[in-house]
Amino acid sequence: MTNVKAGGKRKRVSKPQEERLTDLLDASAVIFARDGVADAKIEDITAQASVSKGTFYLYFKSKDEAAAAVWRRYIDEFISVGEAILADDWVPASTRLVRIFESLLRFTFSNADLHRNLYLAAGSEVVKSAANQRLIELIGRTAQQGVDSGELECDQPELAASILYHGLCGATLDALRMRPPKADALIKAGGRLAHTIFAKSKAVGAATATKTSGRRSAARASTR
Repeated sequence: MTNVKAGGKRKRVSKPQEERLTDLLDASAVIFARDGVADAKIEDITAQASVSKGTFYLYFKSKDEAAAAVWRRYIDEFISVGEAILADDWVPASTRLVRIFESLLRFTFSNADLHRNLYLAAGSEVVKSAANQRLIELIGRTAQQGVDSGELECDQPELAASILYHGLCGATLDALRMRPPKADALIKAGGRLAHTIFAKSKAVGAATATKTSGRRSAARASTR
Protein backbone atom coordinates (compact mmCIF):
# COMPACT_ATOMS: atom_id res chain seq x y z
CA MET A 1 0.00 0.00 0.00
CA THR A 2 1.34 3.49 -0.87
CA ASN A 3 0.40 7.06 -0.06
CA VAL A 4 1.22 10.04 -2.26
CA LYS A 5 3.38 12.66 -0.57
CA ALA A 6 3.77 16.30 -1.54
CA GLY A 7 5.87 16.54 -4.68
CA GLY A 8 4.37 13.38 -6.19
CA LYS A 9 6.61 10.85 -4.42
CA ARG A 10 5.06 7.74 -2.96
CA LYS A 11 5.63 6.58 0.56
CA ARG A 12 5.19 2.87 1.20
CA VAL A 13 2.98 2.02 4.18
CA SER A 14 3.84 -1.18 6.02
CA LYS A 15 1.11 -3.69 6.78
CA PRO A 16 0.88 -6.49 9.34
CA GLN A 17 2.30 -9.78 8.04
CA GLU A 18 -1.09 -11.51 7.97
CA GLU A 19 -2.62 -8.70 5.94
CA ARG A 20 0.32 -8.67 3.54
CA LEU A 21 0.05 -12.44 3.12
CA THR A 22 -3.66 -12.10 2.37
CA ASP A 23 -2.88 -9.45 -0.25
CA LEU A 24 -0.35 -11.77 -1.90
CA LEU A 25 -2.73 -14.74 -1.85
CA ASP A 26 -5.55 -12.64 -3.31
CA ALA A 27 -3.25 -11.31 -6.03
CA SER A 28 -1.85 -14.77 -6.77
CA ALA A 29 -5.38 -16.16 -7.12
CA VAL A 30 -6.23 -13.47 -9.68
CA ILE A 31 -3.10 -14.09 -11.75
CA PHE A 32 -3.23 -17.90 -11.56
CA ALA A 33 -6.90 -17.88 -12.56
CA ARG A 34 -6.07 -15.65 -15.52
CA ASP A 35 -2.76 -17.14 -16.71
CA GLY A 36 -2.34 -20.53 -15.07
CA VAL A 37 0.67 -21.43 -12.96
CA ALA A 38 3.16 -22.13 -15.76
CA ASP A 39 2.56 -18.81 -17.53
CA ALA A 40 2.06 -16.65 -14.44
CA LYS A 41 4.77 -14.08 -13.73
CA ILE A 42 5.82 -13.14 -10.22
CA GLU A 43 6.05 -9.48 -11.25
CA ASP A 44 2.38 -9.61 -12.25
CA ILE A 45 1.49 -11.00 -8.82
CA THR A 46 3.49 -8.33 -7.02
CA ALA A 47 2.02 -5.60 -9.19
CA GLN A 48 -1.48 -6.89 -8.43
CA ALA A 49 -0.67 -6.91 -4.69
CA SER A 50 1.17 -3.54 -4.83
CA VAL A 51 4.31 -5.00 -3.26
CA SER A 52 7.92 -5.41 -4.32
CA LYS A 53 9.31 -8.64 -5.73
CA GLY A 54 11.44 -8.92 -2.60
CA THR A 55 8.31 -8.93 -0.45
CA PHE A 56 6.95 -11.87 -2.44
CA TYR A 57 10.05 -13.90 -1.62
CA LEU A 58 9.66 -13.15 2.09
CA TYR A 59 6.50 -15.30 1.97
CA PHE A 60 7.10 -17.78 -0.86
CA LYS A 61 10.18 -19.46 -2.33
CA SER A 62 8.58 -19.75 -5.76
CA LYS A 63 5.33 -19.26 -7.65
CA ASP A 64 4.67 -23.01 -7.24
CA GLU A 65 4.74 -22.55 -3.49
CA ALA A 66 2.37 -19.59 -3.84
CA ALA A 67 0.08 -21.72 -6.00
CA ALA A 68 0.04 -24.46 -3.37
CA ALA A 69 -0.87 -21.88 -0.68
CA VAL A 70 -3.69 -20.46 -2.81
CA TRP A 71 -5.01 -23.99 -3.43
CA ARG A 72 -4.96 -24.80 0.31
CA ARG A 73 -6.94 -21.64 1.06
CA TYR A 74 -9.39 -22.43 -1.72
CA ILE A 75 -9.92 -25.98 -0.44
CA ASP A 76 -10.37 -24.69 3.13
CA GLU A 77 -13.16 -22.44 1.86
CA PHE A 78 -14.62 -25.36 -0.09
CA ILE A 79 -14.72 -27.50 3.06
CA SER A 80 -16.26 -24.66 5.07
CA VAL A 81 -19.15 -24.44 2.61
CA GLY A 82 -19.94 -28.12 3.12
CA GLU A 83 -19.45 -28.10 6.89
CA ALA A 84 -21.79 -25.14 7.37
CA ILE A 85 -24.59 -26.87 5.47
CA LEU A 86 -24.26 -30.23 7.18
CA ALA A 87 -23.95 -28.71 10.66
CA ASP A 88 -27.41 -27.12 10.50
CA ASP A 89 -29.41 -29.68 12.47
CA TRP A 90 -32.60 -27.61 12.14
CA VAL A 91 -32.72 -28.59 8.46
CA PRO A 92 -33.82 -32.16 7.56
CA ALA A 93 -30.98 -34.49 6.61
CA SER A 94 -32.50 -35.04 3.16
CA THR A 95 -32.46 -31.30 2.43
CA ARG A 96 -28.90 -30.88 3.71
CA LEU A 97 -27.66 -33.72 1.51
CA VAL A 98 -29.16 -32.16 -1.60
CA ARG A 99 -27.91 -28.70 -0.68
CA ILE A 100 -24.33 -29.74 -0.04
CA PHE A 101 -23.84 -31.20 -3.50
CA GLU A 102 -25.54 -28.26 -5.18
CA SER A 103 -23.55 -25.76 -3.11
CA LEU A 104 -20.18 -27.44 -3.61
CA LEU A 105 -20.77 -27.59 -7.35
CA ARG A 106 -21.87 -23.95 -7.38
CA PHE A 107 -18.74 -22.94 -5.42
CA THR A 108 -16.48 -24.80 -7.84
CA PHE A 109 -18.06 -23.29 -10.95
CA SER A 110 -17.97 -19.79 -9.45
CA ASN A 111 -14.19 -20.29 -9.23
CA ALA A 112 -13.90 -22.24 -12.47
CA ASP A 113 -10.69 -20.69 -13.82
CA LEU A 114 -8.86 -20.93 -10.51
CA HIS A 115 -9.99 -24.53 -9.94
CA ARG A 116 -9.04 -25.58 -13.47
CA ASN A 117 -5.60 -23.96 -13.34
CA LEU A 118 -4.61 -25.05 -9.83
CA TYR A 119 -6.04 -28.57 -9.88
CA LEU A 120 -2.67 -30.07 -10.82
CA ALA A 121 -0.51 -27.47 -9.08
CA ALA A 122 2.27 -28.36 -6.62
CA GLY A 123 0.96 -30.29 -3.64
CA SER A 124 -2.66 -30.13 -4.76
CA GLU A 125 -3.28 -33.89 -4.74
CA VAL A 126 -2.59 -34.38 -1.03
CA VAL A 127 -4.72 -31.39 -0.03
CA LYS A 128 -7.52 -32.41 -2.38
CA SER A 129 -7.60 -36.02 -1.18
CA ALA A 130 -7.76 -35.01 2.48
CA ALA A 131 -10.57 -32.54 1.77
CA ASN A 132 -12.53 -35.10 -0.24
CA GLN A 133 -12.27 -37.69 2.51
CA ARG A 134 -13.32 -35.17 5.15
CA LEU A 135 -16.45 -34.19 3.21
CA ILE A 136 -17.35 -37.77 2.28
CA GLU A 137 -17.20 -38.73 5.96
CA LEU A 138 -19.43 -35.79 6.93
CA ILE A 139 -21.93 -36.55 4.16
CA GLY A 140 -22.00 -40.24 5.10
CA ARG A 141 -22.49 -39.37 8.78
CA THR A 142 -25.39 -37.04 7.96
CA ALA A 143 -27.00 -39.73 5.80
CA GLN A 144 -26.55 -42.28 8.57
CA GLN A 145 -28.28 -39.93 11.02
CA GLY A 146 -31.16 -39.65 8.58
CA VAL A 147 -31.35 -43.45 8.31
CA ASP A 148 -31.23 -43.87 12.10
CA SER A 149 -34.04 -41.36 12.56
CA GLY A 150 -36.20 -43.11 9.96
CA GLU A 151 -36.13 -40.14 7.59
CA LEU A 152 -34.00 -41.81 4.90
CA GLU A 153 -33.38 -45.18 3.33
CA CYS A 154 -29.80 -46.02 2.37
CA ASP A 155 -28.03 -49.34 2.95
CA GLN A 156 -24.45 -48.00 3.03
CA PRO A 157 -24.50 -44.22 3.50
CA GLU A 158 -20.75 -43.56 3.38
CA LEU A 159 -20.23 -45.77 0.34
CA ALA A 160 -23.14 -44.02 -1.40
CA ALA A 161 -21.63 -40.65 -0.44
CA SER A 162 -18.24 -41.67 -1.85
CA ILE A 163 -19.67 -42.92 -5.15
CA LEU A 164 -21.79 -39.82 -5.68
CA TYR A 165 -19.05 -37.42 -4.57
CA HIS A 166 -16.33 -38.89 -6.78
CA GLY A 167 -18.73 -39.28 -9.69
CA LEU A 168 -19.66 -35.61 -9.54
CA CYS A 169 -15.98 -34.65 -9.15
CA GLY A 170 -15.21 -36.42 -12.42
CA ALA A 171 -18.18 -34.84 -14.16
CA THR A 172 -17.12 -31.42 -12.86
CA LEU A 173 -13.60 -31.78 -14.25
CA ASP A 174 -15.06 -32.72 -17.63
CA ALA A 175 -17.37 -29.71 -17.49
CA LEU A 176 -14.53 -27.36 -16.54
CA ARG A 177 -12.74 -28.29 -19.76
CA MET A 178 -15.61 -26.72 -21.70
CA ARG A 179 -15.62 -22.99 -22.39
CA PRO A 180 -17.90 -21.94 -20.82
CA PRO A 181 -18.67 -24.93 -18.58
CA LYS A 182 -22.28 -26.16 -18.47
CA ALA A 183 -22.56 -25.31 -14.79
CA ASP A 184 -26.33 -24.99 -14.33
CA ALA A 185 -27.07 -28.39 -15.86
CA LEU A 186 -24.54 -30.18 -13.66
CA ILE A 187 -25.65 -28.38 -10.49
CA LYS A 188 -29.25 -29.43 -11.12
CA ALA A 189 -28.18 -32.98 -11.95
CA GLY A 190 -26.13 -33.17 -8.77
CA GLY A 191 -29.09 -32.12 -6.69
CA ARG A 192 -31.38 -34.64 -8.40
CA LEU A 193 -28.90 -37.47 -7.92
CA ALA A 194 -28.45 -36.64 -4.25
CA HIS A 195 -32.24 -36.60 -3.84
CA THR A 196 -32.58 -39.95 -5.58
CA ILE A 197 -29.88 -41.61 -3.49
CA PHE A 198 -30.47 -40.05 -0.09
CA ALA A 199 -33.74 -38.16 0.12
CA LYS A 200 -36.24 -40.92 -0.55
CA SER A 201 -37.93 -41.57 2.78
CA LYS A 202 -39.64 -44.82 3.68
CA ALA A 203 -42.99 -43.05 3.62
CA VAL A 204 -42.41 -41.82 0.07
CA GLY A 205 -41.21 -45.25 -1.01
CA ALA A 206 -44.28 -46.93 0.50
CA ALA A 207 -46.61 -44.43 -1.14
CA THR A 208 -44.96 -44.96 -4.52
CA ALA A 209 -45.18 -48.74 -4.15
CA THR A 210 -48.89 -48.48 -3.25
CA LYS A 211 -49.63 -46.32 -6.30
CA THR A 212 -47.71 -48.66 -8.59
CA SER A 213 -49.51 -51.70 -7.19
CA GLY A 214 -52.85 -49.92 -7.68
CA ARG A 215 -52.07 -49.16 -11.31
CA ARG A 216 -51.07 -52.76 -11.97
CA SER A 217 -54.27 -54.08 -10.36
CA ALA A 218 -56.36 -51.68 -12.43
CA ALA A 219 -54.55 -52.74 -15.59
CA ARG A 220 -55.13 -56.43 -14.87
CA ALA A 221 -58.81 -55.77 -14.15
CA SER A 222 -59.26 -53.93 -17.44
CA THR A 223 -57.92 -56.87 -19.42
CA ARG A 224 -60.33 -59.39 -17.93
